[in-house]
Amino acid sequence: MTSLVPDPTRRDNTLAIVATLRNQGPMARVDLGTANGISSATVTAIATELLRHGLVTELPAEPHRHGGRGRPKTLIRLDPEAARVVCVKLSLNEVQVVVGDFTGQVRHAETCTLNTAGLTPEALCDLLEERILATLAPLPGEPRELGGVCLAVQGVVSPASGRLIWSPALRFRNAPLAAPLAERLGCPVLLENDANCIASMLARQPAYADTPNLAVIMLGYGIGMSVLIDGKPFLGAGGSAAEIGHSKFEPGGALCACGRRGCIEAYTSDYAIYREAHALLPLPPGDSAHPSEEQMQTLVRLAEQGDPVARQIYHKAGRALGFGIANVLALFNPDLVLITGSGVRGYAAMRPALEAAIDEALVPELVGASRLAIHPWDRDMTCLGGIGMILDATDATQLASVVQP
Repeated sequence: MTSLVPDPTRRDNTLAIVATLRNQGPMARVDLGTANGISSATVTAIATELLRHGLVTELPAEPHRHGGRGRPKTLIRLDPEAARVVCVKLSLNEVQVVVGDFTGQVRHAETCTLNTAGLTPEALCDLLEERILATLAPLPGEPRELGGVCLAVQGVVSPASGRLIWSPALRFRNAPLAAPLAERLGCPVLLENDANCIASMLARQPAYADTPNLAVIMLGYGIGMSVLIDGKPFLGAGGSAAEIGHSKFEPGGALCACGRRGCIEAYTSDYAIYREAHALLPLPPGDSAHPSEEQMQTLVRLAEQGDPVARQIYHKAGRALGFGIANVLALFNPDLVLITGSGVRGYAAMRPALEAAIDEALVPELVGASRLAIHPWDRDMTCLGGIGMILDATDATQLASVVQP
């Protein structure tokens, strides 16, 4: 099979051009060269082959500006129909299947609710296969070969081995998921932690382009974290690195969903905050073990209005998270600690205790130039990040098998 990328340099340049078009949108050839440090001749040659094989398309030429010189720029963009991938987000009692195109954008999404704790590994693979095929079936246009799947799981996973180590959504542990699902679907399958997917999405944004060492903390039902070092996720020996939620705040303290006591998650997660509040405050009815957004928003409003019980609960949550962040600063010295997830709704109520805990835990020299910020949770970035990750993982195969010199 002939390949567009007969040598490593040509291969890297091609992948860089595709990644730039995916992350930044349509661009002129000359701007692609400048952005990637590639000569105009090389960009033109690669773009010609990408055009010939339907991986990019040309947009109409830009109009001449009044008084401008030279020929107007012609922009090229990735063809959305060149590939179809799927991200599956598996969380407590919910499976979301999202179809993405070659540009990394969402084309279709479906969600189903079920008792995830009752699934065996085989039953889970049956369910995922069924839901993925059912979600792809009604899409318009000719059926396309599925390019790959990213399975984003709440919990601890090993991306290298494709094994689920532990998840609060499931009762079984240490089971292979990626390989059985790949065999069923006939395409590559990535198994990823949901926080790593979110960090991947954020790292692509221009606002964080100058932060190669980035720690992303996800607040929500649980507490997750992803640490990027020189832009790459730090996974550890078995894939369970950066589990800040299960590091200890108070040994022997509150019960965590993992079954141990005193974890940061047992004080700062939605279920932990609501567990402490629901018996003491007038809150909307519902499952106290799995609080709804309405229940959590009501609790946040009480804290903002000065309710002493709600304020004390968020004070303790902020203090636990603050000591956890202090450990991250001391161990990794990141450029930025970025807090996101649905739980940022309560960040303002946590912030004073959080910042006080960091000051108490660390001398200023250990904080150094590291910054702390929040990123709004106006959309769920898990599946967008997962789509980007599976596209990155399969781009080389897509180019090598489709494009010829």
